[in-house]
Amino acid sequence: MAKIDDVINRLERLTNDVNQVKLSLIGLLPIPPVAKPVVRRGVEGLDPILTELYFDALRGGVDLARDPRVQESSLKAIQSATMPRPRSAAQKRNDKMQSTAFKMANERLRTKSGALRKGVKQSDIAKRAQKELKLMKRGKGKAGGRPSPSGGTKKRKSPRRSGGGKR
Repeated sequence: MAKIDDVINRLERLTNDVNQVKLSLIGLLPIPPVAKPVVRRGVEGLDPILTELYFDALRGGVDLARDPRVQESSLKAIQSATMPRPRSAAQKRNDKMQSTAFKMANERLRTKSGALRKGVKQSDIAKRAQKELKLMKRGKGKAGGRPSPSGGTKKRKSPRRSGGGKR
């Protein structure tokens, strides 16, 4: 028998002793005398059952831990949990586009020396980068996904206010 089994047996004996002390102290509880037998029966019935279930489960877990097949599978589970999963091509593509978007936003909102322009916060740079990324993903406009300065390629079929026609 290994040391762990000795420890479990001692712990079980200690738990049984504590259960006996609990039973002897029920008479001192400040509850109505009518309720004391009910409490005693509950403690007498539940404590041994719970103790037995607990220690049986504990011994079963120790036996499982001793099984070499379980040790091997748990080792594999630990290794797989610590290894990062590979990033997909879409994630890499998105990261590259996001990096480019941040470069563009920083270029626009910082001075040549690298300081933030007056009235611009770092959150403004992040917001600008998100907008740039969205435009790059849509693929609109010039190289880099930026829209053309004219506001796009769509032309209005008729002016908004032509001055003529029925109103």
